[in-house]
Amino acid sequence: MGVGNYMSILRVLHVIDEININSGVNSVVMNYYKYIDKSKIRFDFIVHKPVSHEYIKEFEDNGSSIYVMPELKPQNFASYIKELNCFFREKKEYQIVHGHLPNAAVFYLGAAKRYNVPVRIIHSHNSISADTFKKKIRNNILNSFIPFVANHFMTCSDLAARSLFGRKADKAFQLYNAIDTDSFMFSLENRIKRRKELGLTDDQLLIGHVGRFCNQKNHSFLVDIFSKVVSLIPDSRLLLIGQGELYNEVQEKVKMLDLSEKVIFLGLSEHVNEYLHAMDVFVLPSLFEGLPVSAVEAQTAGLPCYLSDTITPQTIFSDNAYLLSLKDSPVLWAEKICSHYKNNDRKGVYSTDFDIKVQARRLENYYLELSDALKSRE
Repeated sequence: MGVGNYMSILRVLHVIDEININSGVNSVVMNYYKYIDKSKIRFDFIVHKPVSHEYIKEFEDNGSSIYVMPELKPQNFASYIKELNCFFREKKEYQIVHGHLPNAAVFYLGAAKRYNVPVRIIHSHNSISADTFKKKIRNNILNSFIPFVANHFMTCSDLAARSLFGRKADKAFQLYNAIDTDSFMFSLENRIKRRKELGLTDDQLLIGHVGRFCNQKNHSFLVDIFSKVVSLIPDSRLLLIGQGELYNEVQEKVKMLDLSEKVIFLGLSEHVNEYLHAMDVFVLPSLFEGLPVSAVEAQTAGLPCYLSDTITPQTIFSDNAYLLSLKDSPVLWAEKICSHYKNNDRKGVYSTDFDIKVQARRLENYYLELSDALKSRE
């Protein structure tokens, strides 16, 4: 069922919300899962939402197991803890648990600690604990227990490390949100194909955004920016890729501003790279981020990128990426976008920091060093 010798493979248990390539944190984990050397390391998963039979078979064919826990809600704390205790009591094979859900870490890393799992990693993926005041209070309380259950720390950026780990931030292993750089490098063929599909001429300005429709991504401000772009370049278009709880609300705002014919709601897509090639400018005015994968993808695709200055400067590796303040008016953002978007010699931009093939080797070595350290104590 697995790859290589079953007994020689180091098994790492990842704790995530769901198996989903269209969610920031989960897509990062799935990228590393895809490129990790499965003859050395096997990823297994605890998830909190149902998984399709097709996904389960695909993972099992790669030697991985998926364990579905109840969705974590206040009304099922007791049953959730009971199931975790049962899981770690029975699954003695795991020496490393790698958690990506800080606000639930007290439960799953707590259970791992009770049943003597020696390496308990918590991974910080964001610079703020939540996007609403109520959730922030709840998460800050839950996150305060992390030092008592985790004994190793990982982060995607300095900003994310400081946010979750405070004084222990400098102890965190930094692993950037890496991507398959080859597939995101600019392709003229992809550009022509996707712009034709979208009904665009080659000289029409296409502004793009990739992200879940939630408060964090600040779509409302993005639509305000685009409305000012249209006043400067009337034939412009805005392409929005993603889904989320604010999808209908953003659609309503677009209608209210009479922009419905100029804004394209694409939904989720498995071809984000090709649509990035079709774009002329990428805009990400997020209220907060750890290190946004979408901005890494857009820079790799050679796009001019306009990002809010709430995003860590560690995100930037292209000479064509700019940080703007959310205190600046939509007019100023629009003027910047319109003055810089034309790029007649577009090329992709490569960074080893964000190359999944390079970074997956770093992660492998990290896990193997932890495992070797455990063996030396035996």
